[in-house]
Amino acid sequence: MSDPKRCGACSVCCKDLMFEMDGALKLAGVMCPHATPPQGCGIHQTRPSLCRAYFCGWHHLPSLGEEWRPDQCEVLISLRAPDGVTEGIDFTLLGDHERIIWLPLVRYIATLIVDGAPVYLSLPGGVGYQSPWVYLSDNKALKDAITRRDLDATTAALKAALQICIDYPKTPLPQAMREAAPLTSEPPVE
Repeated sequence: MSDPKRCGACSVCCKDLMFEMDGALKLAGVMCPHATPPQGCGIHQTRPSLCRAYFCGWHHLPSLGEEWRPDQCEVLISLRAPDGVTEGIDFTLLGDHERIIWLPLVRYIATLIVDGAPVYLSLPGGVGYQSPWVYLSDNKALKDAITRRDLDATTAALKAALQICIDYPKTPLPQAMREAAPLTSEPPVE
């Protein structure tokens, strides 16, 4: 049996996820105050239970190698689990939007859709904004291209889906959520 996957220098979840910590909301796009990249968490031994329990999709999906670690591939894979029931797999593109045509990503998304998995594509929304996302599994052009095993049409359909996310109007988080987010006093430098 191989060693379990280790986060190593990756701190993507510490920055790019929104979560409640110590009674406050840490917004996506703001580095957790306990993160000490590239060493990891500064309070690893006593970190909150949420952090102890969270593992990105790279950890959960055994077929994904080291090149899929989020800080390496600039794609954060999250298992959508509202109410504790897995609803699908979300691929959040963190860096260059051209990553959408990274062949391992294209193939993996295609495999999941063929297998009937609910698949989502999203982008970071920015500090204080909701992340735009699109549901890929019912995208007719994408499904048809995958069925035909047409790589060019598949990547074109994925680019079109990404464009929907890019064009989606910036939507602020609800006021109550923004007010509950004192951990955002220092927005990230872009």
